[in-house]
Amino acid sequence: MDISKFIKTYKEESLIEQLKHLKFDKKEDECVVTLIDSSGHEIVKGYGKIAIEALNDLHSALL
Repeated sequence: MDISKFIKTYKEESLIEQLKHLKFDKKEDECVVTLIDSSGHEIVKGYGKIAIEALNDLHSALL
């Protein structure tokens, strides 16, 4: 699926709200993305200067 079509499909809601098992935080000059399981436990975290870097870091940790 073309990402521009995806973004237009969900334009009324924030894309971040669609990511149900990810928690986004900002700590000082760093973004943190945390993968949360269905029980609410934190599984793994990713870090970066911006949210997408933190998400990519989390993804790399899973691979």
